[in-house]
Amino acid sequence: MRKIRGITLIMFILLAAVSMEALAFGVLEMPTADVSNEALELDFLHHRGVSSLRAQFGFYPGLSAGVRQDFGGQLYLIAKAAILEETQEWPGLALGADLSLGKRQHLYAVLSKQLGNPSLRAHAAIGLGRYSSGMAGVSYVLNPVKVKNLPTTSLFVEYDGRGFNGGLIAQFAPEFKAKIGLASEHGLSFGVSYRASF
Repeated sequence: MRKIRGITLIMFILLAAVSMEALAFGVLEMPTADVSNEALELDFLHHRGVSSLRAQFGFYPGLSAGVRQDFGGQLYLIAKAAILEETQEWPGLALGADLSLGKRQHLYAVLSKQLGNPSLRAHAAIGLGRYSSGMAGVSYVLNPVKVKNLPTTSLFVEYDGRGFNGGLIAQFAPEFKAKIGLASEHGLSFGVSYRASF
């Protein structure tokens, strides 16, 4: 266990060092203020020992809704509404909810902003339920242009309210991406996402 903690700490230090030079695709666990319009997003994520499936549909400009099922756990109705669009001066703002019957509800407000460099984005969220400790993350696009068979790749570091995560996001095609990283005290996290536009 100590060895895993040591390796995790080293990875976060390296990721932070790279990020400080020029810290986007989003992050692993925390939400962003981005809302897909007229698109269906399907995601699988294994994080901190829990696997989940999510389907979310952007049915109206700035509004999306869907479901998330945690394997062996709860079914959630999820929704997000873009309140403010991101500008050069101001971050984007969205409000969201993960709602389940008879269980604790999770409500949040999230800000997302490009930080000068087009490759660098930051996100911060606060709310109720799993968002009550706050969340924050940064992502940095390493290679913004796809070269031959290599995917567009981003680094990310985030605090998800329970600990730190860091890793890589690979965009293989406009509609398909994969994530792999480490979660503090929980080892490997991974996921895949598919997006279909209408």
